Amino acid sequence: MRRAEQRDVDIIADFLAGFSEWAYDAAVTKESQIPVAERMIGTGNLYLWCADDIPVSMANIAYRSPRHARINTVYTPVEHRKKGYASAIVAEMCCLLHSEKLVPMLNADLKNPDSNKVYRKVGFIEAGKIAEFKFKEQ
Repeated sequence: MRRAEQRDVDIIADFLAGFSEWAYDAAVTKESQIPVAERMIGTGNLYLWCADDIPVSMANIAYRSPRHARINTVYTPVEHRKKGYASAIVAEMCCLLHSEKLVPMLNADLKNPDSNKVYRKVGFIEAGKIAEFKFKEQ
């Protein structure tokens, strides 16, 4: 695992576009994600898991409080899935957060059994449910 750097903008923008489609079923262009990638890199909280020096998975520390840190934007492109990369980056992030004396937490979509399996394997347990409501204008 390594912290994302400015040289990673293109691959992160590509990962973010894939994440948007995978997680939200929303097609966005890689180009539209470049400012987002730059902003995330700038926080110093975006990490990449690399295999043979090639980024194959990413995860972000979205928020730190005095006791907790929230991990989000965990994504592995389809061609790199089922190789343990997401498990590895999440586990490594948990070790990093534990070294900061923080309890890691994340939100997982119950409709995605693969990601939930990854999180359980790393040691996460269900601690509650969040409901999301969308309103339409009439």
